[in-house]
Amino acid sequence: MNKKLTYETVYDQIKQNIAGGVWKQGEKLPPLEQLSAELGVGISSVREAVRILGKQKILRIEQGRGTYVQDDLSDKPGHRLDFLERATMLQLTEARLIVEPELAALAAEKATEAEAQAIVDAAEAMKRKMEKKQDFLKEDMLFHELIAKASHNEVMYHMLDRIGDLLVDSRRKSMKWEGMDAKASSYHYLIAQAIAQRNPTQARALMKCHLEDMLVEFRKGEDRI
Repeated sequence: MNKKLTYETVYDQIKQNIAGGVWKQGEKLPPLEQLSAELGVGISSVREAVRILGKQKILRIEQGRGTYVQDDLSDKPGHRLDFLERATMLQLTEARLIVEPELAALAAEKATEAEAQAIVDAAEAMKRKMEKKQDFLKEDMLFHELIAKASHNEVMYHMLDRIGDLLVDSRRKSMKWEGMDAKASSYHYLIAQAIAQRNPTQARALMKCHLEDMLVEFRKGEDRI
C-alpha cells in the first residue's frame, strides 16, 4: 500500500538533484526524453513529476524553450519552504479545515458558469479514474485549485498556492489509505454538485466533512505517513 508510484520517485529524485546542486537555479533541465532514459522510467512519469514541480514553483516550464530550475531549495533564513519542512500533515489538515470550507462556499456564490462546470468536470474525471483504480492526484489537485480560483478571493487563493508542497505530499499519502480514495471521490462529486447548484451552505458543510475525515485519519497516527 505504501509503495511509491513511479512519478513520485522521479519527483523525489529531481528535488534531490536541485537541493544537492546538481541543477542550479536558472539552469535548464535535460529534455524529458533524456531524463526518462537516465532514470529508466516512462516519459509520462517524468512529465507528471515535472508538472507537479512546476505547480509548486520549483521548476519553471516555458513552452517551446524547456524546463528551468526556479527555486534552488536552499535552506536560507526566511526561505518560503522553511516552515513547510517543519509542518506536519496534521497541521496542514487543521489549516485546510479553517480555509477550504469557506472557499467552497464562496465558489458556490461567485463561480461563473464555466468555472462551476470545470469543477464538476474535475470531480467526474477523478471519479472515473478512481473506479478504474488509476492514480488521480492530478485531478484531485485541479479540483481544489479550481475551487480556490472560483472563490474570486486572491488572498485565500495565494495562501493555498504558497503551501503547494505540503498539499501535494498530503494527497499523495492520504490516497494510499484504504478506502480513502473512494471517500474523497464521493465528497468531491457532492461538493462540485453543491457549487454548481449555487448552494454555499451545502458546499461548506461537505468540504468540512471531507477534511474532518482526513483529520481523523491523521490523528490516528502520523506513523502511516
